[in-house]
Amino acid sequence: MTQQQPAAPKGKKGFDRLETRDGIFIKQKMDLAELMTGCEMANTYYVYPLSKDGDKKGKKLFKCQEKSGCCAKQCMSAECRPFQLKINLEDESEELDAEPFLLLDRPCKCTCYCFNRPEISVTYVEDGKNEYIGKITDPFNCCNIVLDIHDKNGNIKYKVDGSCCQIGMHCKGPFECCETIDFDIKIPSGDTVAGLQKKSPGCLKAMVSNSDNFSVHFPANATKEDKALLMCAVLFLDFRYFEEKQQKQSNGNMALAAASD
Repeated sequence: MTQQQPAAPKGKKGFDRLETRDGIFIKQKMDLAELMTGCEMANTYYVYPLSKDGDKKGKKLFKCQEKSGCCAKQCMSAECRPFQLKINLEDESEELDAEPFLLLDRPCKCTCYCFNRPEISVTYVEDGKNEYIGKITDPFNCCNIVLDIHDKNGNIKYKVDGSCCQIGMHCKGPFECCETIDFDIKIPSGDTVAGLQKKSPGCLKAMVSNSDNFSVHFPANATKEDKALLMCAVLFLDFRYFEEKQQKQSNGNMALAAASD
C-alpha cells in the first residue's frame, strides 16, 4: 500500500518572506477616485523585494489595505486619525491571496505637542494567531521626523530619523532633491545601521497625487520580527507625515495621464 505523501506547503508565510530579505520596496497604489473627486480614500500599498538599485523586483510579497471610517478620513488630521491596516499575503497562484499576516491598529489620540503622542500596535494574526509583536511611536521632536520602534517587551530596537533640512521635506519639484527624502535607521545608541528612502513617483504624478514609494534596507542583524516592525514603521510614517489632503482636480485628463504614465 502506497503511503500518502503530506501535502506540499502552499508557499512561504509572512515572516519567512521577510527573514531572507535584505530590504523591501513599498509602493502606494494611486487611487483614481481620489484624484478625480478630492475625497480621501482608503490607502492601499504593495510590498515587493528590493533590487540592488533600490527599486522593486520580482513578485508582490504583501498587500496592505487600510480600514477606517469615512468621517475619520475626510475630517480628522494625521495627528489623531484612527485606522487599522491589514497586511495580507500576496501570491501569484492566488493560493495565499488575502491570507492575513499582520494587523496594525492606531487608536484615535488628540495629540498636542509632547502630550498623547500617536502610536500603532502591531499584531501577528497569521493562521488565526493573535500575538502582539511590538509598536511604533511618534515621540515629540522640534525639528526632525523621528519614529521609535519597540519590541513586544517595550524595548526600543530602532529609531527612524529624517532630517528636516532636506529640500524634499518642504517642496515638490522635477528635481531629484525635491523627489527624495532620506531617513536613517538607528539603534538606541545613535549609530546608523541602515536607511530608507521616500521617493515621489515623478513630477507629474506628484502634482496630482500623494502616492509615494519607499525603499527600505534592513539592518544586518535584524530578526524577522524586527523587519516586520520596520515595514510597519514605514507605513505609519506615510500615514503620519505624507498623507496630504487632496484638492479636487479641475483637469481630469491630467489625473488620468499621470495614472497611466
